[in-house]
Amino acid sequence: MGKVHLAGADNARDLGGLKTTDGKIIQKGHLIRSNRLSRITKKDTDILCEQYHLRKIIDLRTPMEVEQEADVEVPGASYMNIPFFVESMIGISHEKENRHHMMRRMDDLPKMEDLYVMIVENPYCRKQMSKALRQVMHTENGAVLWHCTEGKDRCGLLSAMVLFCLNVSEQDVMEDYLKTNKTAAKRIDQLYQKWRNLGISKGRAERMEGMFIAKEEFMQAALNSMKKEFGSPEAFIGQALEIPEQEIENFREKVLK
Repeated sequence: MGKVHLAGADNARDLGGLKTTDGKIIQKGHLIRSNRLSRITKKDTDILCEQYHLRKIIDLRTPMEVEQEADVEVPGASYMNIPFFVESMIGISHEKENRHHMMRRMDDLPKMEDLYVMIVENPYCRKQMSKALRQVMHTENGAVLWHCTEGKDRCGLLSAMVLFCLNVSEQDVMEDYLKTNKTAAKRIDQLYQKWRNLGISKGRAERMEGMFIAKEEFMQAALNSMKKEFGSPEAFIGQALEIPEQEIENFREKVLK
């Protein structure tokens, strides 16, 4: 598993190299998680085309987010927008177009744990997550890349579902999720300094900074919800997301070695 070196997407990672609980390894060059692709360069698209043979991009952002900052086209890769949120939910997202709104209404924002739980419990979100997961599983002859804006929450939850399908342990799923903090640390620090320079109080800036950091308790809240209702994340995938076991087996055969 390693960083995909894109100048315009600092949170892009190849999940290849992760080990499964039954002793197999995810092949490199198949599964890529990332932040938005709206700022990638020509060199970045060349890397995705030539080194990774990118075949599919799954954008988890809302149509509003896409309209404001559309992905750069990657030759040879199909694009699909599968938003985890309906537009009416965007007020509780922390993505770029809402940052000024956040500054005005920080006290109205839900806890991040509640956001994660909503995604795994809301019927619409489950339907969209299932659709996105199936698209990941059915990519052929090259890599698939999925992303939201920061590459943390929606991307992180879909990544967790992908890894659970492949028999990666919960501990390793969590470690992968938390890697966002390392890859995005510089950008998060720059945001914090920008907010302070704009006159935002230290306390409020720290709260806002927390919205861009991956915390174990965020993902754990989602996993606990799955376990409470279904017994395990794997059962959640089979029952709530309605992914047949045979599809999961075919996916494993394709990307594990």
